[in-house]
Amino acid sequence: MKNILKSFLAIVTVSIAVSCSDDTEIAPFKPLIFSEDFPEPEIDYNATFDFEGWTNFAETGTKLWIERDFNNDGYIQFSPFGSSQASNIGWAITPAINISEGANAVLSFSSASNFVDNPENKLEVFIATDYDGTNVLAATWTELEAVVANNTTNNYTYIPSGEIDLSSYSGTVHIAFKVTGNGTTLDGLFQVDKVKVYSNN
Repeated sequence: MKNILKSFLAIVTVSIAVSCSDDTEIAPFKPLIFSEDFPEPEIDYNATFDFEGWTNFAETGTKLWIERDFNNDGYIQFSPFGSSQASNIGWAITPAINISEGANAVLSFSSASNFVDNPENKLEVFIATDYDGTNVLAATWTELEAVVANNTTNNYTYIPSGEIDLSSYSGTVHIAFKVTGNGTTLDGLFQVDKVKVYSNN
């Protein structure tokens, strides 16, 4: 009986050791500061994007960002197609994001495109520290260096943005996704999903 018990304890000890060894291979946890995956249950397909706290703003033209989903995965989309307008510039701006001093924050998201033939039909990403939640064009927007979908990607292929360094920012910020196009020659669509700001400490 004692030998059986010893064998059992040996097996349990080995199992625990293996489990602990496996755990050390998991990437370190990075605390989320802000996250928006546009969950499918909250998506109203083809409706004007109106998630709480977000700003959906047409700088020129009348086109706005809309809500979409595919295979139970929600996202937001901007397309000037069919507007017949000379300029369509649409902004989707996050709610206020509060970054603690020393958080070493990072932004990441995914984007996709289709029917984009011209590099002037584009998606850009900006950050502001002085946006009041209402007056988009009165804020000071700084462009962020991010990998985004463009005229060379298309086919609805999602492109990861990479880790965008926000370590120089603290306090309240807003992130903006801005598409430039028109209803004639620059009428491709852009999609944005899986927006996250997290600490890289």
